[in-house]
Amino acid sequence: MSFNFAYLSGGKLYLKLGQATVQSIASEFGQAAQQRGFQMQRRNDWKQKSSAANLMSAGMSGDIKQQDRFAGGETLSTLIPVAVQGVCPTSADQLLYTLEAGEIGGIFALERFGTSASIGGAAPLEHRQQTREKRLFHSADFKVDRVDFQPDYQLIACATIRKNGTANIAIMPVNAVHLEEVTEGDSIDLAPKWIPGFRRAIVFQSAGISRDGAGYIIEQKHSTIEQLDIDQQEVITLASDPNYDLLSPQMAADGTLYYIRRPYCPLRQRIRLSQTLKEAILIPARLLVAVIEWLNFFTRRHTGKSLFALPQRQRVRTQQMLFLGRLVDVGTEIERNRKFGDADAPALVPRSWELVKQYPHREPEVIGHGVLAFDVGLDGQIVYSNGSAVYGMLPGDLPQRLVVDCPIDQVVILDRDNHLN
Repeated sequence: MSFNFAYLSGGKLYLKLGQATVQSIASEFGQAAQQRGFQMQRRNDWKQKSSAANLMSAGMSGDIKQQDRFAGGETLSTLIPVAVQGVCPTSADQLLYTLEAGEIGGIFALERFGTSASIGGAAPLEHRQQTREKRLFHSADFKVDRVDFQPDYQLIACATIRKNGTANIAIMPVNAVHLEEVTEGDSIDLAPKWIPGFRRAIVFQSAGISRDGAGYIIEQKHSTIEQLDIDQQEVITLASDPNYDLLSPQMAADGTLYYIRRPYCPLRQRIRLSQTLKEAILIPARLLVAVIEWLNFFTRRHTGKSLFALPQRQRVRTQQMLFLGRLVDVGTEIERNRKFGDADAPALVPRSWELVKQYPHREPEVIGHGVLAFDVGLDGQIVYSNGSAVYGMLPGDLPQRLVVDCPIDQVVILDRDNHLN
């Protein structure tokens, strides 16, 4: 059986339709934002050159470093970062995705046209490559994260991330222009998914946060799975374990709950571990810099010339990446996970990050290890990612590898008729 799915890698959107090759989708809005930033930098470039010339003519010592320079000598600031944060299908020929472009976050629809074939059809890929992007909503007040669509009510659900560190669940009719936040409080509510059926209900992950007297976040509690009934304005906890974070929930029509479970680590402990690791990594670099600086000082004092051309800042590259709000040392995890599954596509996250299936009133059942993202179809079809690859699995069958890419942090099934919603 072929699988039709979309996935996100490095903030970019990709489509994989059956046996066709992977198709990359670029955002026109994101490209336009980058182009505007580029043109603004070009217009202001003469000011930077004039300032540098004035400094040189004034006889100031030190090197004037021009960053991001093209071979032709023109200076450019870093391009505005553009990243797709979430994606979901709405119909056979349309996708929704959330986009972050600098300080602006928004929701966009990607319409495929130029053929009558659906996304899940068998038409050749070259007949289905034309797309059109439509902006539904954007704001500079907050970022927009994962998105999901309810076809019966034509409603969009997403997470809004505020600058103070909180995140709320918000909904919006597909033809509206404003989001309505339906959760509130000092918490981080993320990953909303509509519950299938003819009711307006959502499952999502939620973690409370604590702040100090200055308002800074000092602790984040374990993530639980909550159910929000919008019509009844009622929130109930479906699953909670103080030893685990329960993330990215989805619920099937029969009440079966799917989610990622990983060991809970308090924020303070994570910060201490991160700081300790950083300090340990920097020790050899600092010793080396001290030795080189001493030799350089000695040489300059006696010869007037530098022994080495040292960069202004010594940077130590690490292999840490942020996945589901947690920093992961992917280099270490790759080496640990090579002996499990595919050696050429090992998991980027610990094997303790488990894909769990929980029937109503039963104990959780682990169905996958080292899982970073997943999606479930109406017939029990599952696609999931370990960060390095996407796998597809049918009920009772072994998983098959579908795509190798890195890092893959979200994957969704594209067959609208086979989706849980």
